[in-house]
Amino acid sequence: MGPFDQKNRIRPVFLSRPGQPHTAVPGLLLLLSLVALFLMPGCRGIEELINKEAENLPHGQFLLPEAPPKPPEAGDVRLGSLYYADTRHQFLVPVQRTIPWVEGIATFTLMQLVPSPESAADLEKMGLSTVLPVQTEVIGMTISDGLARVDMNSNFLNYPPEHERLVLGSILCTLRQFSTIETVEIMVEGENIDRFPGGAPGRLPLGPECYINLEMDETVEDYRNYTAVRLYFCYATPSGRALYVPVTRILPPLPLEDIPGAAIRELLQGPRKGSGLFSDIPAGTELRRINLVDSLAKLDLSEAFLTYEGGRSGAENMVNQILLTLGSLEGIEQVQITVEGARVALEGLDLTAPLTPPEVYNYF
Repeated sequence: MGPFDQKNRIRPVFLSRPGQPHTAVPGLLLLLSLVALFLMPGCRGIEELINKEAENLPHGQFLLPEAPPKPPEAGDVRLGSLYYADTRHQFLVPVQRTIPWVEGIATFTLMQLVPSPESAADLEKMGLSTVLPVQTEVIGMTISDGLARVDMNSNFLNYPPEHERLVLGSILCTLRQFSTIETVEIMVEGENIDRFPGGAPGRLPLGPECYINLEMDETVEDYRNYTAVRLYFCYATPSGRALYVPVTRILPPLPLEDIPGAAIRELLQGPRKGSGLFSDIPAGTELRRINLVDSLAKLDLSEAFLTYEGGRSGAENMVNQILLTLGSLEGIEQVQITVEGARVALEGLDLTAPLTPPEVYNYF
């Protein structure tokens, strides 16, 4: 694979924009059928990896859950996302790390998912784990017309079949960071395989539509039309740190203007029982109104929002959940949060002015 040109460098990930209704096409119908069968989470294609020089990376935005990385030397590294599983293998977590800018950066990035003693130690502190089997090797990769053909050695097939949805989702999400990659075909020792260990068909490329940590709504009966929203909940690490985990919910079709409100209502419902995730937004918080003025979303919540617990970290988490959820929708660049129509401050956090969703999160 030749070097990527400037526009394809990894940048701090702008979250994919799932908030638009989708009309089915044959490939999408096939994908949703496979999702229903295998419950494989994935991710929407990450938007155009627009060129952003390292010295211009945003580091002063509101409420980063941890200190943002120092700007790397221009041309040496970029920030990119790797997708790991929680230790119970229930969901995928995007982790942002610095990736050296090298020829064959997509292959290099994918290789960071392969287990190693160094990565195992780092991930253990985060309550995360790799999903690829030990001694997996990326033999090679070619990219042509949006299709990435990834050749793995035979050790790749040694993962537990019940982890298949996480394995395939991790590979797909990690590679979809690159604007040149729309779909992914996995080969083993240069050969196509009929089926993966867990039963997913091996000869069908993964993508182009893919959703991370997919939750199917039982009320959706016809997947030819649907709305996908991306919600952000929290995952507690062994060290007590919270990581933000995107969850994609498929809803009945909605008009575009109703999607921001639907996303917030779903967020306020909290994560599904048994998911391993939590929300710091207090139960009983209601959406009073939401409207968009240009790229600003004005969000008014009920008084229950002020009953949060956890001090400063709890306030940061619940505000970031809102910012990341709304920031994942097309056209929203800032969010103004009010409570019963009033602007407030929480634990020293100033909510009186519009806030910008953080671009850097889950970084280590």
